[in-house]
Amino acid sequence: MRAAAQRRGALLVLLTLLIGWLAPAVAASAAGDRTADRVLIVGVPGLTWQDLNPTATPELWNLANGAAIGAVSVRAAGSTTCVLDGWATLGAGNRARYPGPEEGLPPVPLPTVPLPDDPAGSSASPSANDGQQPVLDTSLSHCGLEERAADVGLDDPQATVARTAADPGTARFGAEPGALGTAVGCATVSGRAATLAVAATGVKVNRADPLPSTAAALGDALDACPLNLVSLDELTDAGTPGVGVTDDGTEPRLQAEALAAIDKQIGLLRTAAGKLPGKTLLVVAGIAEVNDGRPQLHVGIVSGPGFSSPGWLTSASTGRAPFLQLIDLAPTALEALGLDRPPSMNGQPLRISGERPPLAEAVVDLQHVNTAGTVHHRNVGTFFWVLVIVSAALVAGGVLVLGGAGRPPAGGARARRVLRALAIAAAALPIATYLAGLVPWEATGAPVPVMVAAVAGADLALTGIALLGPWRRRRLGPPLVVLAVTLGTLLADVLTGSTLELNGLLGYDAIVAGRFTGYGNLTFGLLSVSALLVSATVATALGRRVGPERSRRVTGGVVVLIGLVTVAVIGAPGLGRDFGGVLGALPGFLLLAMLLAHVRVTVIRLAAVLAAAVLAVGTLAVMDWLRPPDERSHLGRFVEQVLTGEAWTVVSRKAQANLDILLGSPLAWMLPVALVAAVWLVRPGGVLRTPRGVTEPGPGGLSTGDLAVLRSGLTASALSLTIGAAVNDSGVALPATAAALLVPLLVWLAAAPRRRATGKGEVADGTARSGPVDGPDRVTVVSRGSTVWNA
Repeated sequence: MRAAAQRRGALLVLLTLLIGWLAPAVAASAAGDRTADRVLIVGVPGLTWQDLNPTATPELWNLANGAAIGAVSVRAAGSTTCVLDGWATLGAGNRARYPGPEEGLPPVPLPTVPLPDDPAGSSASPSANDGQQPVLDTSLSHCGLEERAADVGLDDPQATVARTAADPGTARFGAEPGALGTAVGCATVSGRAATLAVAATGVKVNRADPLPSTAAALGDALDACPLNLVSLDELTDAGTPGVGVTDDGTEPRLQAEALAAIDKQIGLLRTAAGKLPGKTLLVVAGIAEVNDGRPQLHVGIVSGPGFSSPGWLTSASTGRAPFLQLIDLAPTALEALGLDRPPSMNGQPLRISGERPPLAEAVVDLQHVNTAGTVHHRNVGTFFWVLVIVSAALVAGGVLVLGGAGRPPAGGARARRVLRALAIAAAALPIATYLAGLVPWEATGAPVPVMVAAVAGADLALTGIALLGPWRRRRLGPPLVVLAVTLGTLLADVLTGSTLELNGLLGYDAIVAGRFTGYGNLTFGLLSVSALLVSATVATALGRRVGPERSRRVTGGVVVLIGLVTVAVIGAPGLGRDFGGVLGALPGFLLLAMLLAHVRVTVIRLAAVLAAAVLAVGTLAVMDWLRPPDERSHLGRFVEQVLTGEAWTVVSRKAQANLDILLGSPLAWMLPVALVAAVWLVRPGGVLRTPRGVTEPGPGGLSTGDLAVLRSGLTASALSLTIGAAVNDSGVALPATAAALLVPLLVWLAAAPRRRATGKGEVADGTARSGPVDGPDRVTVVSRGSTVWNA
């Protein structure tokens, strides 16, 4: 019977892996012949789906109506993508950055000296003599510096491409600016900024500035080379950079005029391309922000071979419709022209994924997608501070109520109950941010307030379930409910497409474009802790039911089985897609199995555990690499990078990201909070430290056996989180997120009602035993278990 159960468990793991591995291949749609005679890429900095409608932009609307469309993440090597960053990234097929300050030049005061021809002595600044602040020149702030350079400073594009390649931000991603031009060899370019995509040594670049005004002349220009790049920069002139930031960097009246001019030129380009012999692949994309606009998602439209029917755009780099990245455009162009993709390109060719609704409805959906992404991107830092403050306040309240740090307890039974309720509410807060995704807050008129209300509602609901259900009478009932809901939600979400993860406050967004599907690093912190502690509870309960002779085997086997299924979900390319998560989770489960089965942990065995994790990751990565290149996730692409020598670039970039988070993320402050909590709770004399000589019950009213299980779970969690922090680019943010769940639960345990503990003169049930008494003022008389004190 035991062997049959083991075989069924192994089969389940194999099926999970197989389903996860094949899922992307099944979801991808076959689009037929993708070969084109020419590719025309029209880049429109600042163009978003909010700008399109059938009245103001009829040409763009008609083009999108019969094409594949999606939301473009223009993320380059900097936090904000300006026009030169965008074109350099497009041409590299990888994230690049134009050399210069991250946010342009700081605003400077305008001169306030009297003008030479002003006898009244008035200054150049109208506010110079009225006691107000001087007028600031902000024209080179934010994206203004790059826009000025694109207008007047690209007389030597090849030198600019070389400087862009040498920029540390570009080198960090291993990008090669101009790689698209090198691969094609000939390009026609209109707009100075677009030359950054192709201006490499040996590339023939035909300039078409300005664009010809007739279809015939424009057709001749487009037919000169197989690759054509057009930069329509009218939106950059529809506003000016200010001191602060705005949503789109434009002024309404100027924006309407700019969109009309852009739409007219799109129509002319479509007409000219349609009259040429052969097939043309037309790509229209918003490739950057403009002026002082904040990062958001942009328009993506592809029409031509392989994209001749309406649908959603996607690529293997995102694994999710309707999202694509700017780095995907160059690989798409090379595939259409039948050319090989250079190893330095991280982007993947675009594909159509499923049918989309009618255009009007699809545009509304894309606008909601952008709203969700921008709300997450602009508010996630604030929420990180909320997590830190909530945990710090809870620890401070625990010290006040329960005592510690040299002070006696100040709270009675009622204060303890309140503290426990607040602890459960704080522990439920992380998973509440995912459950809030069940509410379509991005489609409301007030997305931020509705999202906050959804998070608060989910937190209150889970707190009520944990504290009021029948499990409340069990010593560990409420925290186990929070852990089980956390684990169940995260597993169910990834099995159904990671819909709650995307734009969840502890998830990811398409604007940052670190991940589009699967488990993010912060989620892994919650998943690993909840999975290990729930596994420890389930395995121990089953082990205690089978008797002492089989307990060790059953307990260890259950942990290993649950661990294999969990690791399979975490690492499968079609599910969790978490390269570092497998490395972190598997050692944690194996160590937990050893501890609960009372297997001695040695250096050799621990090394074997780590080797098993590396082998598991390597196996998943190679399986993914064996798939077609356009269907690989980042696991398979890493194997390819190892083979091409690009792997060190990835490793060094993750190490730098780790350091950046340690020095700059609000979540890094969670670690001092967790450290203070640990010292308070488990130091000698701490609230969760068992006093010497005391046996039953232990801290929180737990038995010695339950305490051993808890310690094993926490030890395994610490190993998993440490490895996860080391191998993922989120670094300390990963264990910090886990601390947001663990610290409140430990405070809940510490605030358990006081129970009589057995001391020197008592047995386990509190009855006095024979022997010396504790002091001369105490006389013990045993009568049916009672103890009488001498007053």
